[in-house]
Amino acid sequence: MSKVVLDTNILVSALIIKEGKPARIVMFAREGKFECVLSEEIIEEARTIFHRKHIQKRFHPSEEEIEEFLGALQDVSTFVSIQNVENVITADESDNVVLACAVEGGAEYLVSGDLHFLNLKSHRNVKMVTPAQFLEILKTITATSQGEESQ
Repeated sequence: MSKVVLDTNILVSALIIKEGKPARIVMFAREGKFECVLSEEIIEEARTIFHRKHIQKRFHPSEEEIEEFLGALQDVSTFVSIQNVENVITADESDNVVLACAVEGGAEYLVSGDLHFLNLKSHRNVKMVTPAQFLEILKTITATSQGEESQ
């Protein structure tokens, strides 16, 4: 099963835009279509972003919605305790924590809409992909595993 890290922008989008690609990806994580790899740092960053004034003013996520969403995600995720943060992305150092989670968690993919990751393309065997790219990859993974199950 593929190990995948979801960047905080994916988590935030998944909660506030219920019909978008990030929401579908989180739904697939909950269904066990891939192994979601996260860290406490990623969860805390998402929680902080949910409480930003512009997010609250525009999307109105309640405390209950936020905690239910993050709790459900935590229930289906494998957590990594980050030991080593490399300074790979100098433009936004908080991105390095997400990258460290992917590397230390042995993830194959890091799903993000952040150009800092996407321009990097890959790092230490972790491929950086957009939500749309990951959904296409997931179709292939699912089709392959269903083919194996029927044999």
